[in-house]
Amino acid sequence: MLAVTFALLHVNCFPQADGHATEAGPSSPGVYLPPNEQHPAVALAIYRKSNHGVYVSVGTERSFIGAALTRARALYVIDYDLLAVRFAKVNRALLAASTNRADYANLRLTASQGVWRQRSEHLTGEDKETLASPDSWAFWDKQVRKSWDPDFGHFHTAPQHPNDPFFASNYLFDNRLYRHLSRLAKSARIWARLLDLRHEEEVRTLCDDLKSKGLPLGVVDTSDVPNANSGASVAAHYVRLFSQYAQDNTLFLSTAAAHPPGMNWSYYAFSRGNVSGRDDNTIQRWYEIEMRKIGATRDLLALVDDPDATYH
Repeated sequence: MLAVTFALLHVNCFPQADGHATEAGPSSPGVYLPPNEQHPAVALAIYRKSNHGVYVSVGTERSFIGAALTRARALYVIDYDLLAVRFAKVNRALLAASTNRADYANLRLTASQGVWRQRSEHLTGEDKETLASPDSWAFWDKQVRKSWDPDFGHFHTAPQHPNDPFFASNYLFDNRLYRHLSRLAKSARIWARLLDLRHEEEVRTLCDDLKSKGLPLGVVDTSDVPNANSGASVAAHYVRLFSQYAQDNTLFLSTAAAHPPGMNWSYYAFSRGNVSGRDDNTIQRWYEIEMRKIGATRDLLALVDDPDATYH
């Protein structure tokens, strides 16, 4: 087990998984676009245990941050919110079009729709179509540059101190992290698809796609989906489905709210080696134990195969 405890960090966050209680996507599309988990460095001890395979993740910035920090061989963004998938496709195109980190920052933060269209001429396929589209630029300008939520503003501000949002994890201000994501984008190793983790056939289709690409599965990051209504049960089932494709050192990563809820986030993961052969009820119990443990403390934790859970 790895357990890393951090001092309390105050961030204005909202629960991510509430919308997963509905069957057709979030009740308010785009509500989870802003990156509300603002201290991914809490999970560095977990990220460093990755086998560097494909990083499969829900969400927007958490997907790109996780792939960069784990030095993943590829990134596969999945989400039941069409706008989160759209974010991933636009960001991939910007990374592919950029020549360096400063250029990416300009494309992301200030470049006009005309500049996007010009730069799209150097791309191919879906990235070219995405960057050339006026709708893409309008979406990005409204939802990211002028977001209703301050969290994108925090991401667009260079972190200087350990308590600053996105310290040691922000690829917009870190050459190493940016270069890794840029290489993935330019080599067509970032994919995005609409997917609901509650639907077994969709998870199986994703696993078939991963098999066809011949890449090992590194991390499956589902944020705080296990905390949603019946979420622990859903998590147990999709973990078993992914496990059929995974390696023993594949990690199933989740997030839970520390005390007080909605303010701070801890991270926990189970390895495929530990979940292999377990039934849904056992895995569900592990998730429930971890969420209760995290919710009972103000400390921010990073837990891998926590014996407090896996020995029960």
